[in-house]
Amino acid sequence: MKIKLLVFIFLFLLNACSSDKNIVINKQLNNDVEIYNSGLKLLKKRKFNEAIERFTELEIQYPYSDWSARGQMLIGFSHYSNREYDEAILSLSKFTELNPDHPLVPYAIFLKGYSYYERIPNIELDQEYSEKALQQFLELTNRYPNSKYKKKSFEIIKILRNHLSSKELLIGKFYQSKGNYLAAVKRYKQILKKYKRSVHTPESLFRLVESYTSIGLVKQANYLYKILSYNFPKSSWKKEGDILAKKYKINTNLKKYKKQAIDLNYLKDKDFELF
Repeated sequence: MKIKLLVFIFLFLLNACSSDKNIVINKQLNNDVEIYNSGLKLLKKRKFNEAIERFTELEIQYPYSDWSARGQMLIGFSHYSNREYDEAILSLSKFTELNPDHPLVPYAIFLKGYSYYERIPNIELDQEYSEKALQQFLELTNRYPNSKYKKKSFEIIKILRNHLSSKELLIGKFYQSKGNYLAAVKRYKQILKKYKRSVHTPESLFRLVESYTSIGLVKQANYLYKILSYNFPKSSWKKEGDILAKKYKINTNLKKYKKQAIDLNYLKDKDFELF
């Protein structure tokens, strides 16, 4: 995935630079253009440290040049290409802060997201990078809904939400296995509130029904069973829920509830605190 991404990014940068005719006709920019182009040549040769030095020189000598702004962004790209992800994030953050209206800002946010995404760990480990990656891609899609990176960002957001919900599910099942049902309920609810449409939503609903019935809260289990049945009628977890419903004599009739009360598309975060 990373090789394809680097090719895509690099081709984009070359196109963005070559399309600006000022490189040839504006002699007043000759010096900063030469420094910029020499840095670009080093970057093409994958001499990332030397490219960073050249773009840094450009920034120092011509701090107000548009090529200096592009160079700031390419410093971030060079660090990313060299797998220096923390340095890439710092450089890209600097670029976006100093140039908030620059046309390359969406790309910089995209690359920041990848600088976290490249390091997402196994679900048994801390998920700080996963959460920060999700934050960056959500910012990109919210701030720049027409960005050319939107489609790819949505794909990654879906992956990250599934990944993070896996972590919550893992912890919830651990607590449940130890008989700490209230702690488990808290984790399963996090999936409903934060990752409502993840692949683990049906199971989290079933586990909630299971946890509530285990502590005798059949009314709450009844409501959650309705949500599971309505939203995932063909899920294997709905079938598991049917077994529990029969065992604990849960009313399986959905007519009592309005669509707004059981459809996940209507339910808000605060609604999940009511049970």
